[in-house]
Parts: sequence; structure tokens; C-alpha cells
Amino acid sequence: MKEFFFWKVWSPSERRMTVGAFLVLVLALVFFAIKSIDPLGNVIRWNVVSELSETTAVVDVLQIGEWQYGISTPSHLVTESFMASVMETDFLSVALFWIFSLIGLIILLAALTTMSRFWYLAGTIVFILFLAFSRLETLGAFADANRALFMIAVILYGGVTYYFHAFRPDFGIGRRILGVGAVTVLLTVLIGFLAKTPFPALTAASYSFPFWLLITILFLLVSATEIIAGLVWLSTSGSVSKGKSGLVNFLVISILYLTLLLLLYLRNTKQIDFDATLISPAFLALASGILGIWGFRRRADSTDGIIPFRSTGFWLYIGMFIIAVSFAGYMSATANDPVLETLEDVVVQGQLAMSVLFLFYVLINFYPLFQQKLAVYKVLYKPMRFGLTQTRLFGFTILIVLFSIQRLLPVNQAIAGYFNGLGDLHAKTEEFTLSEQYYKLAVQQEFQNHKSNYALASLALRQGDRNAAAFYFRQSLLKNPSPQAYSGLTGILVQENLFFDAVYSLQEGIRTFPQSGELLNNLGMLYYKTNVADSAYYYLAKAEETTKRAEIPATNLLAILAKNTDSGLLDSLASASEKRDYLSWQANWLAVQNLRQNFSKETFNKNAVPADSLLSVSSFAYLLSYAVNQAKQDSTPARLLPELAAKNPVLSQDLSLASLYSQFYSGDKLKALETLTGWADEDGEQSDLYHKILGHWLLQLGLYDKAIETLSVVEGVEGTIGMAVANALADKKEVAVILLDKIQDKEQSAAIEKLKQTLFSGVKPKSLSDSLYLVAQKSPSDRNFNNAVQVNPFDERVVSSASAHFRQKKQTAKAYKLVLNALRYNEYAPQLWAQYAYLSLEQGLIGQGNEGEEKVRQYALPADYQQFMSRYQPMRALIEKQRAEFQ
Repeated sequence: MKEFFFWKVWSPSERRMTVGAFLVLVLALVFFAIKSIDPLGNVIRWNVVSELSETTAVVDVLQIGEWQYGISTPSHLVTESFMASVMETDFLSVALFWIFSLIGLIILLAALTTMSRFWYLAGTIVFILFLAFSRLETLGAFADANRALFMIAVILYGGVTYYFHAFRPDFGIGRRILGVGAVTVLLTVLIGFLAKTPFPALTAASYSFPFWLLITILFLLVSATEIIAGLVWLSTSGSVSKGKSGLVNFLVISILYLTLLLLLYLRNTKQIDFDATLISPAFLALASGILGIWGFRRRADSTDGIIPFRSTGFWLYIGMFIIAVSFAGYMSATANDPVLETLEDVVVQGQLAMSVLFLFYVLINFYPLFQQKLAVYKVLYKPMRFGLTQTRLFGFTILIVLFSIQRLLPVNQAIAGYFNGLGDLHAKTEEFTLSEQYYKLAVQQEFQNHKSNYALASLALRQGDRNAAAFYFRQSLLKNPSPQAYSGLTGILVQENLFFDAVYSLQEGIRTFPQSGELLNNLGMLYYKTNVADSAYYYLAKAEETTKRAEIPATNLLAILAKNTDSGLLDSLASASEKRDYLSWQANWLAVQNLRQNFSKETFNKNAVPADSLLSVSSFAYLLSYAVNQAKQDSTPARLLPELAAKNPVLSQDLSLASLYSQFYSGDKLKALETLTGWADEDGEQSDLYHKILGHWLLQLGLYDKAIETLSVVEGVEGTIGMAVANALADKKEVAVILLDKIQDKEQSAAIEKLKQTLFSGVKPKSLSDSLYLVAQKSPSDRNFNNAVQVNPFDERVVSSASAHFRQKKQTAKAYKLVLNALRYNEYAPQLWAQYAYLSLEQGLIGQGNEGEEKVRQYALPADYQQFMSRYQPMRALIEKQRAEFQ
């Protein structure tokens, strides 16, 4: 067990650095694991597109006995679809890549300084060559095309490493790492301050791509035989203690492992079209890399001191391991699929080629030791017949042959990945023409790679070229299809009104990705737009079960139910719905409640109003539905919506209309009526709607003559029925009969007959003001009268009694204002004119009092007029006498 903790015998400094290196490796592995779960999800977001649609709901209802008269008004519904975004580079991933890869490079260069002069010079020359190929001048640190930064890097790295190598061989690995790290930090700061390019980290990562790729490939090949070496240990370490050979076990598990690699190779080269394995090449690579941390020790010890494990071998290996993991994580973070496929081919074909030769190496060298039941793993790198170097050379040759069979496809994919990186860079700097050229170069190297084609489709959409975008989306689906590409292609087909093609495309996408909630939702919405409600419901229900964002298909389901379900079924479905905090869902929920005429108390969602007051589709629909649904419960919309209307001019009219509902039912009814009257008098598109709503509100207030006048201009059955109801309630039943017969001449309806019976039975609509008036009569108080007046500020009895009450309490101004407000819409009420006359006299306004007296004479019954005059004349005579005495 001690060999698994080999650093325990090292110096404290070495142990600290070892723990630190392992910590960095673990963090790099976490970075790789997170980014490799869904590479496309790192660069393409699922955006939600919200659309507004209308249905009709009856929210204004006048109950007359068992019959009710309501008018249909627009109710807004939100439907949402998923739309894949263009590819965008995640700069956090770029930063993490540089942190991990530079730490790995620092460890690698520090280990290089401990090697012999030949290997140190060879390694340094290779590093300088890669620095040159990384084109540091593109960072623009010292003007364009200036190689000064490259020279500074060479001098600093070369000087520090040569100092450690030639003059201080006594320094431990910790000091060497700190020295090389100080140079790296200095160069990073220098680039940060001097670089002229907008995105220096992304620029450097894009142009240094070959450097990191070759180190990663080198590491994958170096560790390619570690699994076979581990199988030797597994077969012989336990068998020896039991007195067994272990050869049979070794052969069985080795053949199984090689069979797995062969199946992966056949699948990757499309010679079989099914995945017969459950193991990803990424796990094989990680397993080889982790086993190599211990396995590389025996290999280093077999080099006769060329690579001493403690001072050099471990640090070389762990540095390459960190770089390989961080580079693979970065490629996953940028969804650079051709590079990921190259790395996968290197893992599978490298392990297959190397492991076959290594198996031969083990058998030809150690077969006698297996027969003698010895621990072969202890002498695994001390061959007796066939050398380890020969084994690796032959294995590498087989790898080249495997690549050649594929016509060097992995090489072409690596080149395509390089061009993809440059395309990403110039897309970020908005040099779209140059970006397009690099992506096209990548397509020339590997025409089926997803990243290049998706990026080209995105660029085509930016330029408005839908045909080119559709072509590239289709190209991206050839080898590595994605839900995002299917979504992009469908969006173009819908814009071109090719609905059947769009449906077919989505169905194909769902066959490929049956658990894609985004595609299921979009297909459901496509069926919804083509009025195939049952299919729409089916796919949206499946989408709700599969997608992580179940609130979106749930929102769409509510919209479908609202438009395609009768009231009885809607009640049962709504009562069974799970409430959600999602704003769009709540908007549709309130719309459904309006359809159900369920106006129970709902809590206002403060998130509906964004900080900048600029409304989204969801916010807009929610506020409209809430204002109407909660008009009798909450007066907040009466204040809030006009403020929002001022900041959302395109939506101002709808917001203002919704605010009037809250104003009418919970606030100032006079203000609501005056505003709506002004709108109705304008000859606009919504004039008919405004007249209809205004007429119904006047009916609710008992202003029947005004309602008749307003509803007379409303076309259709609703206006005719409204006038019939108003005439019947105004005791003009003959007119009501004519109007209802006119409707029946066009369409026989049992509802009309029932309405006739109800209206002619003398039943009157019940009003809350009636009960509040009785309360005020029994218990006269300011509060009770205010409550009664607020419910109906135009009711003749209520306002007259309230005015008399406030006159008695010497609140003449308030009483006068109540009467004036009531007369604006109820100018034929004799009791109101009587109060107007009394209040005018109390304020010394004899002329206005006489006007009121004339109106009472005109509208009141003779007996009532005589009663009024018996009180009015003495009051006027007293005022005239007082004036005469004053003169």
C-alpha cells in the first residue's frame, strides 16, 4: 500500500507541492466534468420567445334573476416557444482554461530544468518553437506584428529555466515551480496591461491551440498502456499470494478490454451503426491517466536515471495531465466537436494500437514468469526479449496506419477545430466576414462538423440569408445532430410558411431526441398554430414531463385549454392545475379565471413590474389580466398601470383600459366613466369595444337611458341585447320586445325566451349599493354614506340621502360636490336636482337654485314637485329677505 502514497518519503516542500498539484488536477477534472456533460449547452442557450394572443372573456356581468347579461372583452394569453441562440463563447471557461493550463505548463517547465542537458535543450527548443507558432504578436502588446512580446517571453523563460538547470541544480522542485510561475505571472500582467486586442485571453487561446493539442495528444499516448499495465497488476498481485499463475485472468480481461476498444473503433469509424458499449472514451482516458500517476513511476525507474521519477517524472506527468484535462474541458466548453472527436480517436485508437503491442510485449517477455506464478507487475518494465521502446514505436506505427485508413480524418478534424477557434474569436470581435471565412475553412477540412455549420447558420441569420442558414443547419444535422439545430431549422421553415416541412423537421428531431422537452414543446405549439388542438395537447403534456423548464409547456397548456375547452371542463382542469410562480403561467392562469368568471382574491406578483418599467410580453399580459380579474379586490392597478403606460407608449392604450376596470370597481367611478366616454367618442378602431364596456357599466349603475344611448352604436347581438335589457329596466318593455324579436328573427334561441320571461317578470338587478344604502339609513354616519356613494355615486336615492346627511353636518361643499358628480351622468333625477337647488341656496346661489327648481318641475311628479316647493320657497324667500335687509 505504501507505493500508492509514494510522496510520503519526500521532503516537506515536495509533499506540499504534490498535494497542491493533486488539488489543481482535481479542480481541472471538475471543470472538465461540468463542461463535458452538455458541450452545446455551454455555448448555445435555449431562449424563450413569448407571443401574445387574444381570446374573449366575459368579466362584466349584470345578474337579473336567473339570467345574466355579459359582454365579451379581449383577454390576453401568453404562448412560449424555445429558440436556440447563436454560439457564444463563455469567458469564464476561457479564464479557467488558462489558469489550469498555465499551472500545468509551469510544472512541466520546472520539471524540464531537472533533466540532463540534452533533454533540457531539446525540450526548451520545442517550447520556443511552439511559442513562435502561437503568434503572440496578435495580442498587439507592442504594436501590430511586433515580435517583442515573443522575444521577452523567450528571454524570461529561457533565462529562468537555464539558471535553474545550469547554476542551481540543488534547488528543489518547489523553488523551480515558483520561479517559472513568477515569470508566467509577470507575462500575464504585461499582456493584461499592454494588449490592444479586445479579448486577449480568447486570442491567445485560439492561436496557441496547436501547442495545447499536441501536449494533450502526447499525454494520451504516454498513458495509453496504463490500463493493460493495471490489468497485469490486478491479475498477478492477488494470484501470487494464492499460488496461482494469473495468466488466464490476465488474458480474459485484456481480451475483453481490447474488444471494447475494437467496438468503439468500429462505431467511431461508422463500420457499425450502434453503440455496443456502455463506456465513454473519456472514462478510458481518465482511467489511463489516473493509473499512470502510479504506473509511470515504474516506467521512469526503468530509464536508468534519464527521467528520475521523484525530481522529474512525476512532475512531467502531472503537468501534462493537468494540461490535457484543462484543454479537453475548454474544447467541451466551446463545443468544438471536431477536436473532441480527434481526442476521442486518439484515446480509442491509441489505446487499441498501443495495448495490442503492449499485450504482445507482456506475453513475449513475461510468459515464463506467469507460468512460475511470480508477480509480473514488479518487473513489467524490465523486458527480457522485446524492448519497451520498440513496443511503443510499433504501437505508434499502428496508430498512424489506423489514421491513414480514415484518410487522416482525425488530423483534418484537429485542423477544423483550430479554424473553429479562430472563427469564434473573430465572431466575438464582430469581424463577421473574417469569422465566416475561418468557419468555411473548417468545413473544408470536415464538412459534417456541427460547430462550423451551426456557426455559419448563425452568421447567415444575422445577414438575413435564410436559405443559407437552412442549408448549414441541415449540414450540422448530418453527423452530430442536436436539438438546437433542429430548432433553428424549424424556425426558418416557419418564417417561410413551410409548416408541413417544419412539422416534419421537428418530428425527425423528436425521433432523434425523444427526451428533448424543447422540441416537444415547439412541436406542440406548431400544432396549436395550425389548430390541431389534440396533437398540441399531447406533445405539450409530454414536454411538461420531460423538460426541466416544465413551467413553459404548462403555460402553453393553459393557453390551449383557454381557447379550446368548454366552461365545465375548464373548471375541472383549472382546479386540478398545480400553481406555479412563473409569470407567464400566472398571466394565463388569471386569464383562465376570467373565462371562468372566478374573481376570488389573488396575490399580486411584484416581479411583474421590472426595475426599468419596460414590460415584457409576460408582464404585460399578467398586468392586464390581474387588473381585470382583481378589479373588485385591488385598486393598485388604477394607480400603477397609467404610470407604466407612460413608459410603454406602444402598450399605453391597453394598460390604460385595464386600469379603468380597477378604477371603476374599486376607485373613482366618475373618473373611469369620463375617461372611457372620451375614448368612446373618438372614432377609432376600439370605439365599438369602448361603447360596449361603457354601456354595461352604465347598466350596472342603473343609468339606463345613458346605457341605451351608448349601446345603440354597438353592432351585433351584444349591443342589441344590451339595449333590450336597458329599455326593459327603464320600463320601456315594448321597445325591449321589439329588439328581442329582431334577434329571434335571425336566430331562434331558448336563451332569448328566458330573457323575455325574466325581464317581463319585473325582476330588477340587485346592487351592493342597495344594501349599503339600508345600512346608512339605519345607522347614519359619514363612513356608511361614503361606502354607499362609492359603490354607486350616481344613484338618486343614495346621493340624495348622503347629500342631506352632509348638509345637516354643515359639510355643504362635500354634499354639493357629490350632487354635481352624480348629475354628470344622471341628469334626469329630480331628487338630485332638488338637492342641487337646496345646496345652491345655502351657498347664496339663487340663480343656480332656480335652475335646480326648474329641473325638479320638469322631471318630478307633480306631488313630489309640490313637496319640494313647500321647502324650497321658504328657503329662497329667507335668502332674498336677508339680501334686501343687507342692502
